[in-house]
Amino acid sequence: MTDRAAGGGNVDDYAGRVLADRYRLPLPPSDEYELTETRAFDTYSGQEVLVRQVPLPEVVEAEVLDAEGLPDGFTARDPRDRGVRRGGAAARTSTRRPTDPAVRRAVEAAQAAAAIPDHPRLDQVFDVFAEGGSLWIVSELVAARPLAALLAEKPLTPYRAAEVASDVLMALRVLHAHGWVHRNITARTVLVCDDGRVMLTGLAVGAAEEALCGYDPVPAPEGDGSGGAGGAGAR
Repeated sequence: MTDRAAGGGNVDDYAGRVLADRYRLPLPPSDEYELTETRAFDTYSGQEVLVRQVPLPEVVEAEVLDAEGLPDGFTARDPRDRGVRRGGAAARTSTRRPTDPAVRRAVEAAQAAAAIPDHPRLDQVFDVFAEGGSLWIVSELVAARPLAALLAEKPLTPYRAAEVASDVLMALRVLHAHGWVHRNITARTVLVCDDGRVMLTGLAVGAAEEALCGYDPVPAPEGDGSGGAGGAGAR
């Protein structure tokens, strides 16, 4: 008998690399993983999830992978590990609290975005971690297609376009109510579900990418006069 994942997929389809000792990926089309997002099987929950990859700059990769509990900017290396490159044992070490300042800010920004309360117009983010020279964001797997894919087939009718815009606006109102500004809205981050509803995704990925560029996307705490990057002062 073939095992089935709770999300309806075949567990045997996920025979590839395992991320964070938990998320099993499908076999890649080649020896190298060149992906931005893919399905994965969560071995803890038995559910299928969606995994998005945010490549990290090479300059911070060694610090993220090798530093353990040291002050910012310092690394601890075993001389025997000097020859280890991406794809080696050290490169597969995962962490949710990187010691490299830039990567830590990116992880924390994505985690902060994931902490927004659940809403039917926003996708749920379950986990964020750094591993193998990339930051990985795990979210719910939705039965949906990107708006870009639908537009590639045919234009939306005016009525349907208005429905999509209304749902996106609702999602933005929720984000703004929590102090966030979504700067990653594209035809690929707008998902049109099989049941007709529309969801907005990409907030956590965008927050991580902004943090890697030195920009703080996380809203300042309420009552903080600093006017944080994601707060009303930035709108």
